[in-house]
Amino acid sequence: MRKSRQRDAILDYIKCSTEHPTADMVYEAVKLSIPNISLGTVYRNLGQLVEEGFITIVETSDKKVHYEGNLNEHIHLLCKKCCNITDVFMKTEMPDVYSQTGFEIQSQKTVYYGICKDCRNT
Repeated sequence: MRKSRQRDAILDYIKCSTEHPTADMVYEAVKLSIPNISLGTVYRNLGQLVEEGFITIVETSDKKVHYEGNLNEHIHLLCKKCCNITDVFMKTEMPDVYSQTGFEIQSQKTVYYGICKDCRNT
């Protein structure tokens, strides 16, 4: 993947964000520093960054795709009412499937769906 100003701006924004932005959110933020960037350029670069492993995707229960730059091991809590995504940094054990199947797990993504405290209290 060749280096570009647009890709660097997109990656920097996602890496610094704690809110799991959508492509539209990334576009609006990056457009402030690169006014002539197009939404298509943002989508294309997001796809390449995911494919290359620089960022990951988190899909909410409303089927919106969110992007995340924090690649450290953690779990996601997704509220089914407000679609808020919360990161929880704790170790989760990988199952020992290798001894049964020969499949070597290299990473995992754990997502719990439920109702957040704010939505439960309203």
